[in-house]
Amino acid sequence: MNMSMRLAVISSGLVLAAAAAFACSDDTTPTPSGDGDAAAGSSGSDGSSGSSGSSGNGQPEAAPSALNGCTSYVDRTAEGASRVIQWDTSLLQREERCMKIKRGQKVTFATDDTGSTPADFDAHPLGAQGGDTPNPVESALEKNTGEVSFATAGEFGYICTVHPVMIGAIVVTE
Repeated sequence: MNMSMRLAVISSGLVLAAAAAFACSDDTTPTPSGDGDAAAGSSGSDGSSGSSGSSGNGQPEAAPSALNGCTSYVDRTAEGASRVIQWDTSLLQREERCMKIKRGQKVTFATDDTGSTPADFDAHPLGAQGGDTPNPVESALEKNTGEVSFATAGEFGYICTVHPVMIGAIVVTE
C-alpha cells in the first residue's frame, strides 16, 4: 500500500472516531430499560477520565469527567441483572456500553442482548482503552463464553481495536 493510500485509511479512521465522539455528546437522560434494575444515564465526549453511578434514588450521579464518553453508568449491580453488552457497530446507541457492576461480577460481550452466543472477536477484537490498570478486559476475556471477570474495583475502558466507534467503560464497585 502506498503512502497516500495509508494516509487515506488513517484519515477515514479519524473521521469515524470524531463522528462517534459527536454522536454521543447528548446530555439528555435516556429512559431506563424495563427490567427495573437499571439507573439510566447519558454519555458525553470530553475525553477525560472519571466515574459516576446511581445515587440510590434512581437518578444518575453527576460525573466530574468521562472515560470513553461515559459520564454516567447503567446500574447492573443487582443480583440477576443483565450484564450483557451486544458487541457490534451499533454499540454507541446502547446505554449498556457504560455499565456499573460489583467486584466479582462478569460482563458478557455477545452477538445479541441475550448473551447466548459469544461475540465475534475475530471481526471485532476487544481491547482495553483507558481507565485503571491492570485492565481485566485485556487478559480475562474467555472467548468461548465472551465473559470478562472483574475481580477488583475500578474503572475500566474497552474498545474494538478495529472499529473505534465501539467503545465504552465498566465501573466496578466494592
